[in-house]
Amino acid sequence: MIPMLRLIIFDLDQTLLDTLRRFHHVYSEMIGGISWEDFIKLFREDRLDDLIRKDRAKFWEEFTRRFSEVRHPEDRPIKGAREVLRELSRKYRIVVTTGRRVPPEEVWRELEEFGLSEYVHEVYTLMGHDGVWHRDALLRRILEEHCLSPEEAVFIGDYWVDMDSARRVGIKAIAVRTGLEPDSRLLEHGAFIVIDGVWKLGDVLSRVDPDDSV
Repeated sequence: MIPMLRLIIFDLDQTLLDTLRRFHHVYSEMIGGISWEDFIKLFREDRLDDLIRKDRAKFWEEFTRRFSEVRHPEDRPIKGAREVLRELSRKYRIVVTTGRRVPPEEVWRELEEFGLSEYVHEVYTLMGHDGVWHRDALLRRILEEHCLSPEEAVFIGDYWVDMDSARRVGIKAIAVRTGLEPDSRLLEHGAFIVIDGVWKLGDVLSRVDPDDSV
């Protein structure tokens, strides 16, 4: 339980936005083609690196650039995302982070397209940060810029790397299943609890903040 929760940090893709079809489209294009079924199998197993034939860090950097430039007809907010953000933004500082290496303005544009931007206070991306997906340095920066301790924040994400990043910084992490990760992997890497999706956040937030009434 966090005695004074002040900041809620959200991951973007597969946490607030369902962009999995876009992910498949861009990934498939970059590796020369892969079926949806084979992609989903590798995605669930965290084995997408297996089909990358060049420098993986450079591949994913290029991937996130292309990913932010396109849209897919099936892109949409995750169930309940708008409602949860609206309620939480009345009480907490809401920050959205992403592993995309793009200017925050590009993320703001997308949040606006999907009707989420008015409930978000700040956006941070991995642009200018080292590594591939880990966000521990970014999370530390967020805490420092808000003059907060790890105990005053919570992080919501869908990927095991999200959980591991939060654990390294000391932030309590809530995992969502909308990224298709197995519970065991999320818990192993530091998730406090695993829930079906952000629409269930109100059911568990009281375990983090006893004064929350979402």
